[in-house]
Amino acid sequence: MTKLTAWVIGSFVSATILCVFGQGIAYFLNENVVDIAPIYYLTALTVSGISLYALAAILIFFLFKKKEFVSENREIYLMILCITAPSASVWAFFVTVMWWG
Repeated sequence: MTKLTAWVIGSFVSATILCVFGQGIAYFLNENVVDIAPIYYLTALTVSGISLYALAAILIFFLFKKKEFVSENREIYLMILCITAPSASVWAFFVTVMWWG
């Protein structure tokens, strides 16, 4: 596994965790780190998660451009990214907007 591939997988998994479990992470950070309103943590986690999905997409583009990521399952990887990233991002954005009222 190349270094670029590891970055793609790491950013994708991190983004998914931040977007899906952002509300729970925000409560945890509020109770255990700094006692500020969890909405600020949630907003930062949502922005971070969406940014990490964008980073993963850019890195996948570079992998395809370098032709290092040649596999018969290439379409499956793109399909997973194209289904998971928008779904988790929209969910995180929806939760954040509902918290802001």
